[in-house]
This record gives sequence, structure tokens and C-alpha cells, in this order.
Amino acid sequence: MAKRYEHSRTYQLVVRIIGILTVASGLNYIVWRYAYSLNTQALWFSIPMVIAETYGIIDMLLFVMMSWRQPDRRPLPPPEKATVDVFITTYNEPETLVEKTARAALSIDWPDKNVYILDDGNRESMRKLATDLGCGYISRGQEWDGKPRHAKAGNINNALLQTSGEFILILDADQIPMPSILKKTLGFFADPKLAFVQTPQYFYNLPPGDPFGNEASLFYGPIQEGKDGWNAAYFCGSNAVLRREALMQLGIREYVETMEARESDALKLLAEKAKKLVGHDPQSNAAMQQLQSGIEEAKLALDNHAPLSQVTDLVQQAVSKAELLLSKSDLADIADTLKGLALQGDAEAADVYNHVVASTDSLAQATARDDISNFSKEMLERINLARSDEAVPVQALSTLSITEDMATAMHLHASGWNSVFYPEVLAYGLAPEDLGTALKQRLRWAQGTIQVFVRDNPLTKKGLTFAQRLMYFSTIYSYLSGFFNIVLLLAPIIYFFTGIAPVASWSWDFFARFIPFFILNKILFRVVARGIPVWRGEQYNLAMFSLDMRAVLSVLSGKKLTFVVTPKERQDSKDFRLVWPQVLLIGLTVAGAIFAVIKYLTGNSTELVGLLVNLFWGAYNIIMLSVVIKALYYKLPEDWNPKPPVEA
Repeated sequence: MAKRYEHSRTYQLVVRIIGILTVASGLNYIVWRYAYSLNTQALWFSIPMVIAETYGIIDMLLFVMMSWRQPDRRPLPPPEKATVDVFITTYNEPETLVEKTARAALSIDWPDKNVYILDDGNRESMRKLATDLGCGYISRGQEWDGKPRHAKAGNINNALLQTSGEFILILDADQIPMPSILKKTLGFFADPKLAFVQTPQYFYNLPPGDPFGNEASLFYGPIQEGKDGWNAAYFCGSNAVLRREALMQLGIREYVETMEARESDALKLLAEKAKKLVGHDPQSNAAMQQLQSGIEEAKLALDNHAPLSQVTDLVQQAVSKAELLLSKSDLADIADTLKGLALQGDAEAADVYNHVVASTDSLAQATARDDISNFSKEMLERINLARSDEAVPVQALSTLSITEDMATAMHLHASGWNSVFYPEVLAYGLAPEDLGTALKQRLRWAQGTIQVFVRDNPLTKKGLTFAQRLMYFSTIYSYLSGFFNIVLLLAPIIYFFTGIAPVASWSWDFFARFIPFFILNKILFRVVARGIPVWRGEQYNLAMFSLDMRAVLSVLSGKKLTFVVTPKERQDSKDFRLVWPQVLLIGLTVAGAIFAVIKYLTGNSTELVGLLVNLFWGAYNIIMLSVVIKALYYKLPEDWNPKPPVEA
């Protein structure tokens, strides 16, 4: 069981002192590298290396800022009355798993609560289970047919419109809540601007040694606490209590912003269409002027934040008037033709002519130019206030990314809401028990995080404080590491085979600057971790270079991403394709080291210091990369039968 960490002033002072020393040594090193230590004879190698080092320095600066202040959160007295809806989200998880979570949710020590199973699989057996347990059951209706489903976010948004509790506790299908989870979190909502309280995700099925790198106590401890110090704690999708008012306000705000953007785009398209109406007759030109005038009036109303219905009405009126003028123009041409026939003695043409002249207004309203009419219908559909392209018009949880939790938290913070991270473990879940599943989960997290950066960059998002921008950016920034880690992994290989170093020389100046920074960086990391094991996390941070690169490239390519539900049962597949990049680099490192040693022993190389540095570097890389190979072939203990703990 993870423990809560309490912070003394002495501890925070120590962290800040070490942080300052680390920053000073890091800046001293990187400035010296740029000024004096680049290998000018091999800039193709030395420049990527120093850029990779710069990435690490920036990452360190963000880490120091994150660690600068960490609030000591303790439970506050819960409110006397508060209604809570407990949402258990499920798609295809086994009923036995959901049942455990539901029974635990029903046992939560809070009088005014309602437990709902949100079944995105719409299974009759799950409906029966909910009935038997005494839970509510919510699934998607026909209104979702043929519409974007938005995975977990859509499931929750659907349930929000069918429930009414003041607060919402969200649990994944495998997350077993402790009875005290509400009593220890609801008290924080005495702050009327508090949107959510996030508690740690903790896994009770972690195998010995955590071979798959699922241990998240560093993130759900010092990192989240550090972000909390800047009012930037993340909502992580489960084990969190949220204020309904905050979510619904966010949904309404998103609805208005979306519709305003659509109205603006539609007006631009309509303006382009109006330019094409220029004709050789006064009626066509009058129609164009009428349409353009109406568009300008609608734009002005939109800029002044007039009700969207008013903007839409102005557009509809402008289109109708333009269509009427064009219809009158067409009728005038017909009337001229009929008049000519009538003057030639055609009695029937004369009758029709008289009818057209007498009924011009009604005929004009009944007929419309197809090109304009069809376009106007398409355009007006885009700004339909019913938002017919979505199953529900108000999307409280963000749907812009497959990591709906991070995006939602950022939007809440940008809207002026506060957050709290309470570090006590109050729910226990299941982590992947095989490498393939763990990698799928990490890929989704990475892709979703990069999606947020591309679609709603926190560095430029209105409403966020400077510190909040950096806290969100730091997480996004971490997933860019693959492009820089590959340089660090290739560096000793290049040296082994070519003898080319990324530094001008392996001088004492280099070691005098690098070693203090390296040591201080490691000390800072471990002091902030406060006893939490970090070695496995360090291994996976480097070994996952290919996954991080894949995540970034898949998002930038515009590839459609889907929410992949993490399997809750061990998958037995041992697909070598999962680890081939790591195996390849290990093989090249070993081959290069053997080549370089033989070359030195045969007198073809005299740089012993460079050889020793790169042998150490290469060995370090091999140790880090080998973690995924071991994980691929890891076997659980024969007597493995983990069970969630019981609250003391």
C-alpha cells in the first residue's frame, strides 16, 4: 500500500537548495558545451548530441519548478449533506470484475449516493447484474447510432445527462474504492471554485520487481503533488471526485465556443458564395449585395457575442432575401419571353404572362435557385443549434483527445476552476500483466497527450496561468524524449565503429562540469521521490524511445486514433516485434564494443579515456534497454493470486 507523504519546511528547503544547485551546474555545463566542447570536425554528430543534452536540461528545469512547492494535503471535514453519483465505466470487462467494483462502491460510507454501471457494451447480462446488485444501469440509446461515440468520455457525457448528483465519483471497471473515499475527499469542496479532487491510481497486482514498469507511485506522489502546488493537478480519468456544476459549465462553454466557430466558418463560406453571384443583370447584383450585407450584419452580431440563434436568424433572412431577388430575376426573364410570344398572337402565352406578372411575389417565394438553396441548407446545417452531428449537444468531458482526462482538467483550469490532489490511496486497480498490453496503454497515453498539444496547446491557451502552462507542457514535453534518447543510445555505437566523439575532447574540463551535474540531478530525483523506487521508471523512460517516437509521428501524420480499452487479463502473446528496436540497439552496442576493444588492443586506437567512457555508456544503455526484453518473457509466479487490500 502506498503511503501519504507529508512535507516539512525543512524537507522543502532541502529540495529547493538541491534544485538550485542542480540548475546552476546544469546551465554551467550546457553553456560550456556550446561554447567550448563541440566537435567541429563532426558537427553532424556533435550538434544532435548537444541538442539532446539541451532537451535534458530543459526537462530538469521543469522538474525543479514542479518540485518547488508541494502542499501538505490533509482531509477536511466532509459536508453534512451532499449527493454523489458513483460512475463505474465499463466496455467489455468481465462481469465478475465489474461486480467486485460495484459491491465496493455500494459499501462506500456515504448516505446520499447512487451507484451506476455505465455499460458501453450495452449487455443485457450487465443490465441484469446491475439490477441484482441494486445499482443503476446506463447505456447509450439510439441517439448515438451513426454518431461519434468518443469512447469513455462519451460514455460519461451520456450518463451526466441522465443523473443529477452534486458530485460524481468516477471509477474504472477494475478500481476497488475504499469505504472512506468520499469522506476523505468531499471536504475539499468547501472551496466553491474547486472542480475536482484526484486521488492516486494504485495497483494491487504488481508482480515482484514491477517488470512492466506499471508502478505509478512517483507520478501519483511527488509529481502530482508538485503540480498541485501550482493549481495544476491532473484529472486522471478515475479515482476522482468531480463537481457536476464545473463539468456542466465546461460543457456549455465548449458548446458555445464550438457553435461560434462553426458560425464563423459558415459565414466565411457563405461570403465566398456571395461573390460568385455577380451577374450581368441588376437583380443578380442586388442579390449579391443583399447576401453580403446580411453576412456582415451576422458577423458583427457574432463578434458582439449575440445569442447564436440571433446570428442564425440573420443568416437565414439574408439567404431568403437573396434567393427571392434571384427568383424574381428568373421570373422577369420568363415574363419577357412570354410577352414576346403574346405580341405575336399567342393567346395562351398571353394568359401565362398575365399570371406571372400578377403572381410574381408568390411565385418567387415558391421557387429558388437550386445552387443557392442547396448551399444555404448545407451551411445552415453546419450551424444547427441542435448540434445534429453529435448524439448529445453538451459534451462536459472533453472529446478533443483520446486522453479525455488531461484535456478536461486543462479546460477546467483555463475556466478558472481549482483542483486538488489528495495523495492517500483510496482505490486499488489492476495493471497490465504482460508487455504487449502495457505498451498499448502507454501508446494511448502518449498519443492522447500529443493530441492535446497539437489541438489545444497549453502554452497558448487562454485562461491558464504561466505556471499551469508549464505544468501541462512538462508532461507533453516528456513524450518528445524518444527523438533525443535515440541520439544518446546511438552515440556510443558511433564512437565504437568510427572513433568519432560528440565532444571536442574527453578533457578534465568536461568531467569537472558533467559529473557534478549528473550526480546532483540523480540526488534531486531521489530526494523528491522520498524513498519511492525509481529505477524501473528510469529504465522504461529510455527503453520506450521507439514508442514515444511512434506516438508523436502518428499524431502529426493526421492518422485517426481510437481509444483502445486496456485488457484486464494477462495476454500470453510474446511477439518479438514489440522489442526489435531495443534488441537491434543492444546487438549493435555489443558488436561495437567488441570491435573497439580489439582495435585498441591491436594498437589501432590510443584513446583509452574515450574507450572507457563509451564502454560504460554502452553498458548503461544495454541495462536500460534489456528491461523490455525481460518483460516480454516474464512469467508470473505459479501461486500468483493478488487481492485488493482491505481498508484498516
